[in-house]
Amino acid sequence: MQFVPLSSLAAALMVPLMGISLALGPQDDAPQSTMQDQSLGIPLKGPAPVDVFHPGRNQRGTPLYGGRVIVHSASLPKHMNYVTENSAYTRRMLYEVHETLLVQDWEEHEMRPRLAKAWSTEDMLVLKEGAAAAFPMTTEVRVANPSQAEGAPEQVLAQVLYGRVQDAGSNWLVEATSVGHPLGDGGSLEVPKSAVDRIERGTVFNFELRTGALWHPSEGHPAGSQILDAQDVQFSWSIYANSHVNCDEKRFQFVKVTRCEVIDDLRLRFFYEAQYAFAESTIGDSMTILPSHVYNLADPDNLAHKAAFTAEEQAEVINHSPHNALWVGLGPYRVVEWNDSFVEAVRFTDEAGKSLYFDEQNAGFVDTIRWRVIDDDETAMNALLNGELDFFERIKSEDYFGARTASADFTKNFYKGFKYGGSYGYTGWNMLRPQLKDLAVRKAIELCFDMEKYRLTNYKGLANRITGPFPFGAAAYNHDVKPRGVDVDAAIDLLDDAGWYDRDFDGLRDKNGVPLSITFSYPSGNDASKNFGLALQEALTELEIELKLEQLEWATFLDRIKKREFDACNLAWVPQLESDPEQLWHSKWGAPDKESSNNSAVMDPIVDNLIARGQKELDYGKRQAIWGELHAYLYHEVVPYLFMYNVPRKFAMNRKLRGFQVVAIDPGYVIRRWHYVDPSVAGTRKTLNR
Repeated sequence: MQFVPLSSLAAALMVPLMGISLALGPQDDAPQSTMQDQSLGIPLKGPAPVDVFHPGRNQRGTPLYGGRVIVHSASLPKHMNYVTENSAYTRRMLYEVHETLLVQDWEEHEMRPRLAKAWSTEDMLVLKEGAAAAFPMTTEVRVANPSQAEGAPEQVLAQVLYGRVQDAGSNWLVEATSVGHPLGDGGSLEVPKSAVDRIERGTVFNFELRTGALWHPSEGHPAGSQILDAQDVQFSWSIYANSHVNCDEKRFQFVKVTRCEVIDDLRLRFFYEAQYAFAESTIGDSMTILPSHVYNLADPDNLAHKAAFTAEEQAEVINHSPHNALWVGLGPYRVVEWNDSFVEAVRFTDEAGKSLYFDEQNAGFVDTIRWRVIDDDETAMNALLNGELDFFERIKSEDYFGARTASADFTKNFYKGFKYGGSYGYTGWNMLRPQLKDLAVRKAIELCFDMEKYRLTNYKGLANRITGPFPFGAAAYNHDVKPRGVDVDAAIDLLDDAGWYDRDFDGLRDKNGVPLSITFSYPSGNDASKNFGLALQEALTELEIELKLEQLEWATFLDRIKKREFDACNLAWVPQLESDPEQLWHSKWGAPDKESSNNSAVMDPIVDNLIARGQKELDYGKRQAIWGELHAYLYHEVVPYLFMYNVPRKFAMNRKLRGFQVVAIDPGYVIRRWHYVDPSVAGTRKTLNR
């Protein structure tokens, strides 16, 4: 899950529980001043309509290769190394310049092979202590410690057998299904159930890498000289065990993967501590594959190779390599420019212009992608109107419905549309702060603010009011949890009963010498956050609560949040269709010394138990029910956030660009599918290779 500024949400589409409702764009002769009543249901799974908002959507044309697209970015991430930079902007750029072992299909949402040619899973039998002597083919693995005793280690060493495990009466039948298996090719073994402590399903993952996946060029390594291999993948996994690597927001997933075996140059095997609902996605599409020849100090091909080095020295390379920005990846585009104004990636080719990317069918159409960084929405809108942007998805409601997008100049060069995604806005409370650790205060704030009125006036009724941390249209979202209504009297009673009242007659409630004064932090240039803060500020005067607004530059803002140096923060999450909630809500990541996504410092044993149950549950339906329980408990009993809205992202796009589709996975579109059909566009051609 990644951060985005709140205002980037101000343009999404109705997401009913079973799908996404998408308003059709106008015909050539239809006005663009209003969203159409006619709508087309787009299921969460299945083909997404193409160019549904384009005025000439019925005249497709033949896709051409080449040309450039300039996409607006509201923020410049620190860099592109997703190991240490947990930003939605980073992930969106990586979609174009890098690849993972597996990828979630944009429309069907199933995992597909990408850097992996194939993969398989096996089960694990954890043997009882002393039973391993009868089975010389066991493997030593760190597994989850079932002991709940205080101070007990989270993992313990155990001897395991693995393979396809089936019930054979008084025995377990273990069958080898992978290459390099201890039982031999196609081997099998019966294990008495009396020798087995437990079975962990789907905990061993076998990957076979595709051949010929080339790394982008870097110093001393020209294009085509370095090929992805198992050592790159093994190294990429190993770094999460290095406590000096700044990856606490991701580490929780990878500490569950306790062993990696390199079988040969193209094959690896991973072992999990226990069965885990997100095992496949963790290794498959959450793990950032790093080039060993750039980052690994032990790699002889690394120009900075050392025979001996410390964990701190290795972490320094990962945390601060210049290639964290000038990325060396495996995607169809490679980063050639990174500055404060833009990030630019061009097609990965040889000197003759032939694509070096391994999959021609997924190599993208345009030759150049530029992410233009403009952190002020009004400035960005002007850049669009001046022809400096091809795609902008932060249009304000007054502009979307107003004259600026209805003018002849606009409709000649652009078209507009809107889409809903799974992202949601929120105001997070730092529960380590004395004035916000009191549940009564957090509840009272929501009771005094008219969220429905704000939804109707600010979002013209298009936004969905949300009450929990899951995508509004996903199965995990608990629609039975209804938002609290406005009740100022109840809010006052809550504060009075909790002992918050104005003791020193300065107009602010206080308790134990702490005044009810809260600083509301938000990213600079973000009008949506500012406007919400001003409205909340006015409402809280009725409760004798002071709200002070603080505008911060994006990088500073994120740093403060990670370190919990804030009272209240206003921004948005971009959750995947289903993701592990541990990073947001588990106690182990809420401690003051942890820089994690648990910004509100939630430390609640009931929350921890629900997360543990969900992580262990492999049945999809049962797991969604558990997340529904978590949703309800967080909203009613914890109140870590003022959950706000799932709103439509309103966008404008260059009319010459085609291939736009709305998809449920962030960012809600697929740049690689965008293309030109007009041969007069500079740099276009009929073939991929020049």
